[in-house]
Amino acid sequence: MRSISENDLSVIIPLLAAKIRDIKLELLKWKGLEDDMTDEEFDQQTDNRDLLVAYERTMDNLQEEYEAGRSEGIILPSFEELTKPFEVK
Repeated sequence: MRSISENDLSVIIPLLAAKIRDIKLELLKWKGLEDDMTDEEFDQQTDNRDLLVAYERTMDNLQEEYEAGRSEGIILPSFEELTKPFEVK
């Protein structure tokens, strides 16, 4: 038995996708300005990069779990439908 349902994942995945998008946008805002950052800003960006890696790893795991449920016949939106509004281009 799974510890979280696919219906729950269909709520969690967009929330996590939004957080990943926000972190990516924050990192993009500072791209090329590394030399002008204070030590505190640099540390924050380093923390953001580490957090992004962790969140993306979590998202990969959630996607695998979500897709497994869909392959068992549970009718839910595709993973892409859940995450597309939060893509950073």
